[in-house]
Amino acid sequence: MLENRPTPLDALESRLPSAEGHFRRDHFDPPLIDAGGFALELAGVGVARRLTLDDLRRLPPRELDVVLECAGHRRDEFEPPTPGLQWGVGAVGEARWAGTALADALGLVEIGPEVTEVALFGADRGSCEVAAGVHRFARSIPLAKALHPDTLLVWEMDGEPLPVGHGAPLRAIVPGWYATDSVKWLERIELVCAPFDGPFQALDYRWVDERHPPPGVRMDEVPVHSVITSIDAATARGVAWGGGGIARVEVRIDDGEWREARLEKGSGAYARTRWTFDLPRPAHSIAARATDVHGDSQPQRPDWNPGGYRNNSVQRIAL
Repeated sequence: MLENRPTPLDALESRLPSAEGHFRRDHFDPPLIDAGGFALELAGVGVARRLTLDDLRRLPPRELDVVLECAGHRRDEFEPPTPGLQWGVGAVGEARWAGTALADALGLVEIGPEVTEVALFGADRGSCEVAAGVHRFARSIPLAKALHPDTLLVWEMDGEPLPVGHGAPLRAIVPGWYATDSVKWLERIELVCAPFDGPFQALDYRWVDERHPPPGVRMDEVPVHSVITSIDAATARGVAWGGGGIARVEVRIDDGEWREARLEKGSGAYARTRWTFDLPRPAHSIAARATDVHGDSQPQRPDWNPGGYRNNSVQRIAL
């Protein structure tokens, strides 16, 4: 059944949480798919193929540690409040995803010069708030992102078969971009030559502000972000991710100076970077901010928008 639950902070802090410790965001009930009879529809230019899991497993294997973050992570901090699932801290998680590169699957069909996007269709469907009728969850990504060797089709999660709740038998993983694009229960891939107009792309998951009036623009890259996962008498711990890799994390106690935390090297640009900081006594509040490899840092306050998206502001906790 449909489930939306965050990653517990202790699982977010641990090296690799199990599937049960990874956040879930479902739009509809998980579909019933016969894994034994499953075949992925792959529609190229003037040709279509059906690929079984055995066909996909014959392609070169790929695996990556990747953080997935919901675009509505920390939505409950916006003031005034915005509609949507009121996520707090925890709509983010990391796993080791294994399968094959989407590019290798696309190499089995013709990609014409007119192709601009690759549309990913899930098998889950239902009614949605932004468009009348029944729709399945679908997104498209630019062709260049689809052909990047790190964009994956996966059937394993943390060394185990992909669970149904996380998209089995097959899902997409689009590293570095919001989890919206990592379509679960993947059943069809289509090469398209015009902007994809599915409701979850053309009408929903859009960034709207003064410079981008409705329907706004699509969101893709996850910005630099960090959260505090645990605090004891002597140490604060947390994780940082996004922005193409973490350069540093700084911690501020009360109204003092920003001081650098100790970083534990992660397992790639798409993975978490864990950090620790020794706490002075007494301390009444703590804040943490991350800076990515491009020099971008977390903003002090969230950038309010009507969708309640993309809150990567500095996190502050009273002790």
